[in-house]
Amino acid sequence: MPALSNNIENRVRKLPKPSNATQGLQPLFEAVSNAMFALEDRLEKNVANGRIDIRITNLSSPDDLVIVIVDRGIGLDAKRYGAFCEIDTDFKQARGGKGVGRLFWLDAFSSIQVESTYAEADAIRRRAFDFVLNNLEQVVPRYEGVPDDGDRGTTITFKGLRTKEYGAHFPRRSDTFLRYFSAHFIADFLIGGGPRLFIDLDGDLTEYPKAVADLTVGKPLETTFQHKEFGTLAIVGFTCQAEASTGLEGRHQLHLLANGRTVETRKVDNLLGVTNLERDGQQDLVFHGCVSGEYLDLRVNEGRTAFNLPERTLKDISRACMEIVKERLLPDQVAKFAKERRDNYVAFVERYPTFGFDTDDTQLKRVPFHAMAPEEFASGLIKYQIRREEDRQNSLQELIDALDLENVPIDLEASVAKAAKEIQNSEQLALAQHVVRRKLALEMLDKLIRRIRMRSGREDDHHLERTLHAFICPMGIMGDNVSELKSRAHDLWVVDERLAFTRAFSSDKRLDAVLAEGGSSDRPDLLVWNLAYGLGVTAAENPEVVDVSEPLRSMMVVEFKKPGRTVYAKAEDNIEQQITRYLAQLKGGEIETFDRAKVRVAEDCIFHCYVVADIRGDLDQQLSSWATTANGQGRVRPLNNAYRGQIEVIQWQDLINDAWMRNRATLTAAGLSRNRPTSMNSKVQAPIEADEDED
Repeated sequence: MPALSNNIENRVRKLPKPSNATQGLQPLFEAVSNAMFALEDRLEKNVANGRIDIRITNLSSPDDLVIVIVDRGIGLDAKRYGAFCEIDTDFKQARGGKGVGRLFWLDAFSSIQVESTYAEADAIRRRAFDFVLNNLEQVVPRYEGVPDDGDRGTTITFKGLRTKEYGAHFPRRSDTFLRYFSAHFIADFLIGGGPRLFIDLDGDLTEYPKAVADLTVGKPLETTFQHKEFGTLAIVGFTCQAEASTGLEGRHQLHLLANGRTVETRKVDNLLGVTNLERDGQQDLVFHGCVSGEYLDLRVNEGRTAFNLPERTLKDISRACMEIVKERLLPDQVAKFAKERRDNYVAFVERYPTFGFDTDDTQLKRVPFHAMAPEEFASGLIKYQIRREEDRQNSLQELIDALDLENVPIDLEASVAKAAKEIQNSEQLALAQHVVRRKLALEMLDKLIRRIRMRSGREDDHHLERTLHAFICPMGIMGDNVSELKSRAHDLWVVDERLAFTRAFSSDKRLDAVLAEGGSSDRPDLLVWNLAYGLGVTAAENPEVVDVSEPLRSMMVVEFKKPGRTVYAKAEDNIEQQITRYLAQLKGGEIETFDRAKVRVAEDCIFHCYVVADIRGDLDQQLSSWATTANGQGRVRPLNNAYRGQIEVIQWQDLINDAWMRNRATLTAAGLSRNRPTSMNSKVQAPIEADEDED
C-alpha cells in the first residue's frame, strides 16, 4: 500500500530559526546532551567518572568553524542507531527527548560526520557516516567494521555554519561562547553528579563543572512544595560568587528545567529583593535556583528551547518559587532586608507624608518587594493615591447631588461628617508634606550659613554671598515673568511668610531695568512691590497680578550680607546710605512689570527695609547708635524726613530661628503625626501584593 514519505529538506526549512545566541547554540547543546546521555547509559551511577571533550577551532569564522565532540559513552549500537535514523523517534521520550535534535544539526551545519564504536554481542564494532541534508538519503555510511581500539564512544564533527541565521547568532568570541555555554548547562554543573566536560577553544582549556562548582559557597539548599496549579515543584538553590552570573541578565537567577535540562533562565533580582547575599563569611553572593517538576516536563517545545506557556504563567511560576525561596531557603537574609526596607519606607513617608495615607504594612504590600528607594516607593503607591483621591471626589459629588434631592437622605448628617473628616485627613497630609519640605530647606540653609561662616576672614568670597541669595531666591529675575519657571521656585517665606507665593518682585536686577524711566546700575538684592494678600494691592480676579490703578503705598527692600563678614570699611558699605540710595530712585518712580504694565510708587510709600547680616566687627560699630530690636539681637532705625518706614538689621540666626518656629507651629497646630491611625477612605482598594516582575 502507498505510504507517506518524509520531505526532510522541507521539514528542516520549517524549523524555527535562531534569533539570539542561546538559540544559535542549540544544535551544539543537543549534541552535548546526547553525549551526556550516552555516558549515563554506559556508566549509570558512575557517570561522574565519565568525560566529554569538545574541541573548537576557527570560532570567529562561521565558514571555517570546526567543532568536535568526543564521548566515551555507550555508542551507537543497533538500537540507538535505529533511533538516530528515525525522525521524531520516541527513544528518549522518558528523558524529555523530542526526536528532532538531529534536524537542528542539519539546519545549522554545512558538514556533519559521526563516528561511533559500540558493543555488539561479545565484540566491539565501529561505524562511521555522514549526516546530510537530502531527501533521498540523510545517513551516508563511510565505514562499518572493527575499530582500531576496543574502547566505546562517539565522535561528532561539525564544520561550517550553513545558514545566515546561525552565522549571525553563533558566538564568535571565546568569552561569549563560554558565557552562554555555562548559562545553558549551569543547572547540570551546579547540581553535579554528571561527567566532566573539557572545552578546548582554539587552545584555551576550560573544565566543567569545576569552573562553575568552584564558584558555589556552602551546600545546596533544597525544598519541594505543592502548588495548586503547577503541581509539585522542586527547588535546588545555590549561593554563588557573583562571577556565576557573568553574562546573564541580573544577579540572581532561576533556572527552569525540563527533564533535567535548563530550558529558560530568568532574572529574579526584583523577586528576591536582597541585592547581595552572605554565607560562610563571604559577601556579595548571588542566588541560583534550579526548578523542576512534571508540569514543566510536559510543556517544553520540541527543540527544548522554550516552554509552551504564556509569559504570564512563567512569571507566576517564578513568583511562586521565589516566595518559597525567601520563606524556606533564605529566611534570615530576607528578614534582614525586609527590616531595612521598612526603615527606608518610614524615612520616605516622613519626608513625603502625602504617601502615608494608610498603615505601613498595607503600603509595603502595595509596592514591589525590591523597592528600597524613594522613587520606587512613590511609583508603587501613586496609583493607589490617585484612586483614593478619585474615590473621595466621587463621594463628595454624590453628597452634593444628594443635597439637590427633594427627599434628603436620613443618613445625610453622617455622610457630611464623614466627608468633612476625609477632607481634613487629606489636607493634613498635604500640609505635612508642605511642612517637611520647608524643614529640609531650613536644614540646608542652616548648614550653608555655617559653612560660609567657617570661611570668615576671606573677604574675596563674594560668590558665597550670592550662593546664599540664590538659595532663598533665584538671582537676575523678575518674578512676574511667566516664561521664567525658576521665578516660581523661591523660598522667600524664609524672610516673610507673606512672600510665600508672591510674583511681584525683582531679584538682583539693576534699577534701570526695574524702573520704567531713570534708575542706575544699583542692584538691590530683593525688591518686593506686592506682598500677595499682605501689604500690597492685588487684583481681585487674579491675586498674582498687582492692581495698577492705585499707586504702591508699601514696598519691601531686602539686602543679604555674607554670614561671618566683619569688614565694612568702604564708603559704599554703609548700610543706611546704601538703602536710601535705592529709595531715592524708587520713590515717585514707576515700576515696569514684565508685561510692560506700569505701577507708580506713591510719594508717601512706606518702605520696609531689611538687611540680613551677622552684626559683628565693623558692622557692630556702624550700628552702635541704632535701637535694638525686641529680642535685643537686631538693630532698627526709622526712616526720617524724605522717606517713611524703617530699616531693620536682622541676624542670620534670628532669621532662621523665626522660620523654624513658624514651621514648627504649623506642624503642632495641625496635630500632624504620621503614626496616627488613618482611615482616609473606606473605598480605597484593599491592598494586594505588588505585581512583581523578574525584570
